Amino acid sequence: MTTDQSAASLFAAALRLARTNPNGFLTTHDGRRPRTRLVEHVAVDDDGTVWIGTSPRSRKAADVAAHPEVTYAVEDRAAQAYVVLQGEAVLEDGLPLRLAHWKDDFEAFFPGGPEGDDYVLLRLRPHRVELMDFTRRIHPAPFGLVPAVVERDGAGWRAVPAERRP
Repeated sequence: MTTDQSAASLFAAALRLARTNPNGFLTTHDGRRPRTRLVEHVAVDDDGTVWIGTSPRSRKAADVAAHPEVTYAVEDRAAQAYVVLQGEAVLEDGLPLRLAHWKDDFEAFFPGGPEGDDYVLLRLRPHRVELMDFTRRIHPAPFGLVPAVVERDGAGWRAVPAERRP
């Protein structure tokens, strides 16, 4: 990774990648094993919060209610880039949030719309972000397999030194 990249610039690149690629893999845990599925997120906030629409009766909703730590990975294959967001997820069912995070093409999956009883939101607030992006030269030299990492602390995001990345 180029050493002059700040936590802020790495985090901004991660946001850009997640916002321009609306599909990713969400991994939850059911208490016995991890479960991964392809989902479409509806929004990514400036603080990295990811919003995913789901049914309150889905496996992912049950998993999050019991084990809130999740991982969400998004790829931009054309850019040879990916971002992995790790954090705690919660289910949000407030009507203003459901209305704000609704897409008309969800109607096929949630016929009651955002006001129906089968649509809630999964809110993922990441505390760790891993990023590799070859088009932006965010990678270890020479082309290693260790991503750039930023972690949230009380003051915001900070870059994790390479020697501390697992």
